[in-house]
Amino acid sequence: MGAFSIAFDIIIVGALALFWVLLVIHLFFSSNISRVKSLLHWVVEQNQPAVAGVLLFAMTYALGSVVSRIAQDFFDDDDLHIHVLNHLYRVGVTESSIRTDVYCGTLKREPAPKPRDSPTANPQPGDPAAGKPNPPENPDCRYAGTWIVPTRDPETYQRITAEWINDQQDSARYIFAVHEAALLLKGTDPTERLRHFHDQIIVLRGAAFNGMVAFSLCLFWWLSRFQSALRWTVLLLYLFPAIVASVNHFGGHVHDPPYMEFNLWVLAAAGGCLLWQRRRKTGQPRAQNGRGETRFAYVLLSLFLTVSVFLGWWATQVLYDEQVIYSYRALKDAPAGK
Repeated sequence: MGAFSIAFDIIIVGALALFWVLLVIHLFFSSNISRVKSLLHWVVEQNQPAVAGVLLFAMTYALGSVVSRIAQDFFDDDDLHIHVLNHLYRVGVTESSIRTDVYCGTLKREPAPKPRDSPTANPQPGDPAAGKPNPPENPDCRYAGTWIVPTRDPETYQRITAEWINDQQDSARYIFAVHEAALLLKGTDPTERLRHFHDQIIVLRGAAFNGMVAFSLCLFWWLSRFQSALRWTVLLLYLFPAIVASVNHFGGHVHDPPYMEFNLWVLAAAGGCLLWQRRRKTGQPRAQNGRGETRFAYVLLSLFLTVSVFLGWWATQVLYDEQVIYSYRALKDAPAGK
């Protein structure tokens, strides 16, 4: 049942990706649309729904698997940061940064350790809480989840570096992975709520990535109708983060696949190709299979859906992380034999 659930989530992501795939075909291969229609018509004429269903399943599953992996790395890439004017600017909404912020938030909500002279405070030599400072004063959680970090202080600058950020997120990722694995080993029924949140994360994260690609294509398609040189400024929204992420990636994360950098460069190249094409002259007949024009309402609609799905993924990611951490602590603190 679990394998079918994972496959079902991936199929949904692949089905949502078909929209921007068809949009790419319409924008860049408009002369071949008739061939695609004839191929689909030939499949319908064969009257083999089982074969067509298998082919559709294989296509959506393969596409969904690729998009799910790319979306997972895209929303968990810490290469998009820059140090300017004694400040570190970074993206604070990644999977690792959200997880670190949630983990540090749970530490801050823990009750303070009791004084040693308290009659109920009897710390043992092996007690991990003995001799440790109050969790809210943990320096590793001082800048967790923040977008702008001041680095004017030399001590702060040494701690707030790319290596420190990665170590902090890797530590939180490791602790969270241990907690998650311990809970998943309990079986299916006790972790049904966790699996429900996890399935939602896969679908919403893939849908957010598909929406971002569709919005980018619609935006460039709509801007291609204008002749003003200002339309090229929108490429900076893709070129600047692509350059920053590429420099940071190949400077310290060469062993990781550059998924986010690759997609940003591809979107910038696709936008440049669409903007390069001039607006049709007045009175020029429209091609039979031409790509035509899009309305600004479609751009706003795609942007609204993308932002909504992204916020849904963000909220679900927070709920999932909190559920794993609190469930693990409840399991750990439960009496033996229960």
